[in-house]
Amino acid sequence: MSKTVGNVVDPFKVVAKYGADALRYYLLREIPSGEDGDFTYEKFEERYSADLAKGVGNLMARILTLAQKGKIKPCRNKNFASEIAKIKKDSEQSISEFKFNEALEKIWRLIALGDKYIDVQKPWILESDSKKFKEIIGHLLFLLSGIDELLIPFMPETAVQIAKHVTKSKSTVLFPRLTRRDATGLK
Repeated sequence: MSKTVGNVVDPFKVVAKYGADALRYYLLREIPSGEDGDFTYEKFEERYSADLAKGVGNLMARILTLAQKGKIKPCRNKNFASEIAKIKKDSEQSISEFKFNEALEKIWRLIALGDKYIDVQKPWILESDSKKFKEIIGHLLFLLSGIDELLIPFMPETAVQIAKHVTKSKSTVLFPRLTRRDATGLK
């Protein structure tokens, strides 16, 4: 970045528009610790859209929208518990090596796992008061709680929001989708 060239990024403007966690996520995911990195608004907005709005934000909205249909609490799922434990161990190793980008990549595998589980189980076709529906959503809430815990060191505000909404089984928009008008509006 150079003031002379005029390519300085104002982090305060980015935080004001997208939130501190979104900027924190981008910097930790895209720029390996101790190395030079490249920041452009276009790359930032691509990562924001793909990983935050359509990734963790969409997964949470899908799960909590379904959870609102009944009083459903997180329910331990053996496969999810095993995967969460494995990713926790792997991400802790990455963190100890200052490879934050690798730790986040591993956490995002849980998000993909949750999306796949929802798509395979298709809970929306079940009666919301059925045992199977409650079991599926309980497992997804368990997974979301695991994701929440793993995000704490990277995205503390997001982790608090996920925990709060999982407890209440109330959906919210974590990361609003960008519109054409939103895109690159900070230059």
